[in-house]
Amino acid sequence: MMLRRALRGLTRGIPEWDFASKAALGLGVALLLLMLPLGFLGPEPIQLPARIGAFGLLLTLQLLILWGNRRVISPYHQAQQHFINGNYARARDILETAPESGRTSVDALALLGNAYRHLGQFDQSRAALEHALGLKPDYHFALYGLGKLCLVVGDYEAASRLIAKALRFGAPDVVQFDLGQAFYLLGDAEKSNHYFSNVRAAVADEPSQAMLLDYYRHQMGAGKQPSSRAVRGHLQFWRQEARKYRQTPYGAALQKDVDALSGWLWDT
Repeated sequence: MMLRRALRGLTRGIPEWDFASKAALGLGVALLLLMLPLGFLGPEPIQLPARIGAFGLLLTLQLLILWGNRRVISPYHQAQQHFINGNYARARDILETAPESGRTSVDALALLGNAYRHLGQFDQSRAALEHALGLKPDYHFALYGLGKLCLVVGDYEAASRLIAKALRFGAPDVVQFDLGQAFYLLGDAEKSNHYFSNVRAAVADEPSQAMLLDYYRHQMGAGKQPSSRAVRGHLQFWRQEARKYRQTPYGAALQKDVDALSGWLWDT
């Protein structure tokens, strides 16, 4: 059964292959079907060479399938690439028009929900993420996505619960930044500092988050003000985030932080 599923996964893209790849595959399969009987039922002197040839053909066919599938990318993976590149509208458009089975997969629904959030389509975002969680309640990507949505619309208590749950079900440590941010916006300095302390090393590769984290901790009396270099380098990211969500409580709170950091830069 597992072998059959694996073969289906490898060969389902064959109709989309170019003609040369299809022809090469057909020739390879025909030669393999010739070699196998000769390797086991043919004259003894040619059995071993035929078996060796059949083994070589199997390896060649595997490489040929990989080559033929080089351009066969599922709608989900196309959308995922657009999402990573920041083209949320294109990711949404691909996922909305994907086949029904694709639209109802938890991965596609969670990705669609997050794309909607970035585009300010909050009702659609919630519907897609809740649909994903209806299919898989412990799916950390959807839990985090719904938590992030709650953070953006200003429901910080729900955001903290959902993001904490996402962490329990396997979300990466870096999402503790969002959890710390939710508690910061709730005015809970103790919990906010706890999660910011835990995630400080994890956000080293996310300098925009690291800069704002340092600012938050400084505001709570738990750390130094971020360097002027860090603020100059990464304030624009948060300015764009505040603009993106300007109609929400989260966007308004971010704008206050951006204004404070801009004023601090002006004074230095």
